[in-house]
Amino acid sequence: MTRLIPLIGFTLVAGCAATPKAQQVVSAPPPPPPGMELVLDQVPETAIALLGQPRLDKREGTARQMQFSGDCVLDIWYYPQPDMPVPAPLVATHADARLPNGQEAQPGACMQQLIGAREAARAAEAAAAAAKAEAKPAAPKPAQRKRR
Repeated sequence: MTRLIPLIGFTLVAGCAATPKAQQVVSAPPPPPPGMELVLDQVPETAIALLGQPRLDKREGTARQMQFSGDCVLDIWYYPQPDMPVPAPLVATHADARLPNGQEAQPGACMQQLIGAREAARAAEAAAAAAKAEAKPAAPKPAQRKRR
């Protein structure tokens, strides 16, 4: 029995020994939807430069939602950057897209369509301005005096 007591004590001490901790696996965030890398993780001014003024610009607490529309509707949500001093800059963290009838659409494809429509509108404006400039009659030359 006296031999058994040290063996029991050793077993109890061994049970208290440190057990290896499970490693915490941190997975990388999923990649942005194709075509959205231009605006995700970017500040709101980036989307405005690409898509023009939003149809809707809504703020709720520290979050911001901007909505751009054309042949599709693109919603981009902005939240403060984590681990940044307050006030942290807002960055795009999520985007959804839908067709005007409410059917789901791919955000990247919608954004590319909106960018293309904006570029086409700019080109049409430039062409109209050039045509207007060409159609303007030349300013009359000042009358010259006859010399005697």
